[in-house]
Amino acid sequence: MDELTNSKILLKKAVDTISKIEKSKPTTTTATPQFNEKSWKDAESGVINSEELKKMIYSAIEADDYLVKTAPTHKLNKEQAEEFCKILFHAKKHIDNILKEFGFEVSSGAPKLNINSLYIVGNKKTLKNLKNIEPNLNIISTEGVLEPEDMKIINPKINDKALIGIEKKCNIIKNQINNLINKVNPSTVVVVVDKNNNADELIYNSAKKHWNAIEIDIETILD
Repeated sequence: MDELTNSKILLKKAVDTISKIEKSKPTTTTATPQFNEKSWKDAESGVINSEELKKMIYSAIEADDYLVKTAPTHKLNKEQAEEFCKILFHAKKHIDNILKEFGFEVSSGAPKLNINSLYIVGNKKTLKNLKNIEPNLNIISTEGVLEPEDMKIINPKINDKALIGIEKKCNIIKNQINNLINKVNPSTVVVVVDKNNNADELIYNSAKKHWNAIEIDIETILD
């Protein structure tokens, strides 16, 4: 069985599960909402974005797993709700990207990158990714933590000699950030954080103390 056929079967299973649940719910009569949005009849000729379609299908399959895991109540705690809604936001993004190919413009719910802010990131890869989105972004990469003692959290075995060099590096990058703040006078200092990276959280904690920074999850910006 090829990958696409398997995806179709799994997606049909997900839709069937949702349909059964919807049929089991009590029906209520509500007024029909009025929409000014475009309908499918406004579609223009275009090409199906097969990669986005596959990603949307996989997101639907992931969402279906929550129906099985949380049956029969389907009640989610805070952590589960965040993960489930994250899947739905990804699915929506993929659907929007497919619709764009047929003349529909859908505004993104992701945070906009603000050229009046200063962004702090932990590595040059993230810096490059954000610059590709907004070339005029005020952004700086720390290439590591901002406090030498934070390095002990990441690497408890680090020796004192190495910490001396790290302290010098931390002081240099903090001075560079201060100089940038004085130069561009940003409306906000923002730390872009990968929740799976402990160093990013440490950078944010330091930036919050020094510059009253806020944080944004990298996943809300990049797919």
